[in-house]
Amino acid sequence: MQPQTIWQRMLSIDRRLLYLLLFVNIVAFLVAPIRMTASISPPVQKFYDEIEKLKPGDLVMISSNWSASTLAENQPQLEAVLNHLMRKGVRFTFISIEAQSRDISYRLAERVTSAAGYKYGEQWAHFGFVPNLTVAIKGMVNDLPSTIKQDVRGTPIEKLPVLHGVKSLRDYQMVIDVTPSNTVPVWISYSPKELRILYCPTSVMAAEAYTYLDSGQIKGMITGAKGAQEYEQLLGIRGLGAPFANAISFSHVLIIIFILLGNFAMLMQRRYERREV
Repeated sequence: MQPQTIWQRMLSIDRRLLYLLLFVNIVAFLVAPIRMTASISPPVQKFYDEIEKLKPGDLVMISSNWSASTLAENQPQLEAVLNHLMRKGVRFTFISIEAQSRDISYRLAERVTSAAGYKYGEQWAHFGFVPNLTVAIKGMVNDLPSTIKQDVRGTPIEKLPVLHGVKSLRDYQMVIDVTPSNTVPVWISYSPKELRILYCPTSVMAAEAYTYLDSGQIKGMITGAKGAQEYEQLLGIRGLGAPFANAISFSHVLIIIFILLGNFAMLMQRRYERREV
């Protein structure tokens, strides 16, 4: 039996070893203190500028509909946005369309707001989840207290100081949709026209949103972990965006290297076999 060539050995590498190398690459870039400078894209700059226009006491609705499957992209987006809103001194409320996204966003907001001294009920609140976003938006446009009734803690909406004097969604200045789902068209279609809409999608959903961005129906957009990295850079904070973006980017580089090496090894093995014939 002829010994295997180096090209045959390369082509027969156990795929589990490749997965292990990919895993080590991801972990290394998540924990490594690497902070590369990112160029700020126009949608992220617009997003930042819109929040900068807010005044202390303004009211913002955050539609948080992501779950554990998109944590790497949506969590850094939401954390950076919350830091910016608190820096501006605005009030904000959450709403979600499923129980998992409600629980994740509530726990994240509690952690971030506690660190900044933002008080629940006075400066922010969570409405829990609604089974139908379209019906909820239509109801909130007409009568928010009658539509939501109570917050995630069971407190009647009328008793929350953060919503003092708020009768409907028309009393809000902005909606920020943080989601991997196609929910932004629902906000565009049914929310008051004077309400500014900002969008935080995952990378795969961003392409569909440029039509809304170009038409002005959404005022700014943070795309995935890369957008969160740019946004953190504008804010001058060290968040999760940079390490997550680095881990994703260099994982893509490693996968491309694997593909190139595999194709090169296959080509060289074919040339070797032709010579042997």
